[in-house]
Amino acid sequence: MDPTPEQAEAIAAYGDGTDLVLQAGAGCGKSSTLKMIAKADPRASMLYVAYNKSIAADAQKSFPGNASCSTAHSLAFRAIGKDFAHRLNGPRQTAHRAAQLLGVSDLIGPGVSRITGDLGEVVAMPSKRIMRYALETIAAWCYSADPEVAARHIPRKPGLKKAATVQQLAELVLPVARAAWRDLLKPDGVLKFAHDHYLKMWQLGGPKLDTDVVLLDEAQDTNDVLAAVVQAQQHAQRIVVGDSAQQIYEWRGANDALAKFAADGAQELTLSQSFRFGPAIAEAANAWLYVVGTALRLKGFERVESRLGPLADPDAVLCRTNAGAMEVVLDALAHGVRVALVGGGSDMKRLAEAAAALQAGHDTDHPELCGFPSWDAVRQYAEEEADGADLRVLVRLVDTHGPAAVVAATERLVAEDQAQLVVSTAHRSKGREWPRVQIHTDFRAPSPDPVTGLATVRREEARLAYVAVTRAREVLDDRALAWVDDVKAVAA
Repeated sequence: MDPTPEQAEAIAAYGDGTDLVLQAGAGCGKSSTLKMIAKADPRASMLYVAYNKSIAADAQKSFPGNASCSTAHSLAFRAIGKDFAHRLNGPRQTAHRAAQLLGVSDLIGPGVSRITGDLGEVVAMPSKRIMRYALETIAAWCYSADPEVAARHIPRKPGLKKAATVQQLAELVLPVARAAWRDLLKPDGVLKFAHDHYLKMWQLGGPKLDTDVVLLDEAQDTNDVLAAVVQAQQHAQRIVVGDSAQQIYEWRGANDALAKFAADGAQELTLSQSFRFGPAIAEAANAWLYVVGTALRLKGFERVESRLGPLADPDAVLCRTNAGAMEVVLDALAHGVRVALVGGGSDMKRLAEAAAALQAGHDTDHPELCGFPSWDAVRQYAEEEADGADLRVLVRLVDTHGPAAVVAATERLVAEDQAQLVVSTAHRSKGREWPRVQIHTDFRAPSPDPVTGLATVRREEARLAYVAVTRAREVLDDRALAWVDDVKAVAA
């Protein structure tokens, strides 16, 4: 295929030997552009770093021979992870068992600790919960480029986000987290070892990649741990590719490496010709790009007939939340539709089981609900707190259908190749596409700002909406997002 003018410019920019930031809109041929760059200079060794294993495997089949394709974890495993391979195969480990093995009671004292939650309620912190927080803190630190674990790595939970509460948490969690990391560094340690642990060890060791050129894909959602490794490869030319408007994993530690390299002086180019959909869907996408605040605007592919409009029988329904997705699943099952849920139903099943535990007067260590002493506290938080908006759909779902019905629904799901309808959260739809897509109503319009009266949307929410509308190839039913025309301001 002949390169477009934008692709030709990117190939020429590579020839200059400078670092390059390539902003590639949805469906705009970033993978084919990288292959063209690799073919343009067969004498240069190139390393394509992919987002996941399947992408790397597919890329290896089509990239030229001078390019090797890998994930960051594969590179780290060959360097360090192989020495911990025996620990990766260990059995599942509950937080309670991990606390026993690490001796948490010896670190923080015996008995059940207590802290004050955001609503002033007393929250019990038994050793298993502290252990769970410590492991999640280590996980967050492993995503970062930071040399040491600190209070900023403690995940912010619903009901446990205020500064005074986090300070109390830090006093309990950090000593355990640091002890956990000391154990993870040992080949004969006792805690469950994960792939992100050897990736962090690799980054801390300052690796040098044996290549002339590094091609970093999906750079907008690259964790700082990997971005730091790529930034350190001063001997190599770096080409980072992605779409800043599709940055949707900030909540789990990802940052925009495109912005980092642009700030360091890399040349910036764009790919704006989408081959996925026609002008009608491109126009809907551009409305969200305007809200996001990026200069990129997509051009629809004239050979693809696409339209906007109502859909009675979509191929896929995309939702803002897991609870919203479960609403669609329950409705579809009630109408006898064979339905698949992208990623499976295990996440929603665990959430429903956690809700049932709270309703029964028990505590739970589920990360979304462990900060609440009761189901009534979840209801109150969802109703009264601005940060509780994401829990409102869950509360309505559980209160309307009951947690047992939700669990039962997750067990009736079918595989995608057997489904009449595919349901997905917008996050899990990333990298996917369907002919006919409907946006679910849990993408709610923002409330007007009480001071200015302006409808303000958070930038990450606008990016998520952009991802959702660009999953459609032929027909997009985005009536649930009609409120985009009323957005007058964007919050960080």
